[in-house]
Amino acid sequence: MASDKRKKASQKKKLKIIQTTMQLLLKKGNSVSASTTDICNVAKLTRPTLYHYFGSKRNLLFSVHMESIKTTLKPYLDEAASIDDPLKRLSYMVRIYTKDVMCKHPELRVIIHEQLTMKDKYFKEVRREWKKHYLLIRDTISQLQSEGKINTEIKPSWAALFILGMLTWVTFWFNYDRKDEIDQVADLALKLVLNGLGFNHIP
Repeated sequence: MASDKRKKASQKKKLKIIQTTMQLLLKKGNSVSASTTDICNVAKLTRPTLYHYFGSKRNLLFSVHMESIKTTLKPYLDEAASIDDPLKRLSYMVRIYTKDVMCKHPELRVIIHEQLTMKDKYFKEVRREWKKHYLLIRDTISQLQSEGKINTEIKPSWAALFILGMLTWVTFWFNYDRKDEIDQVADLALKLVLNGLGFNHIP
């Protein structure tokens, strides 16, 4: 029993450090500018304590990325993958990725950019998880083309990258104090994507 309590307390402490680091990365703009000293100061812990929980700054950053994937990306992707109808799936992905992911998690501005630039072994797993998102959008577009529902001249891989680029860029211009505008942003994103793929209506 005591061991379980210690384990839960340790997990809670690690999560708090991860969440604090996420906010620091957002403030600093990248992990390079966020030093170990900065992290310790903001999280109110000593350097030995930080290393006790994570071993290194790199491992802490990896934990930050994997926590974001676990709590933000994976639930959304699992739900999207469960939708059989490709048009409903694509509509869900565009709206929910915009509304519940991009417009509610400003820290992704840093996290997504960094997973594209970091090349070490830690981040192969991170990129593999994010690539599942791209693959699902690409394959959904391909399925819609095979059913004759969208322009067949569009290259699915390019279209998926354009869509992800457009939606991810929301983190750079959206005013996170204007939560009342989230639905409007998501609706416009869906309209732009569907019209761009050759639809003339929103399902």
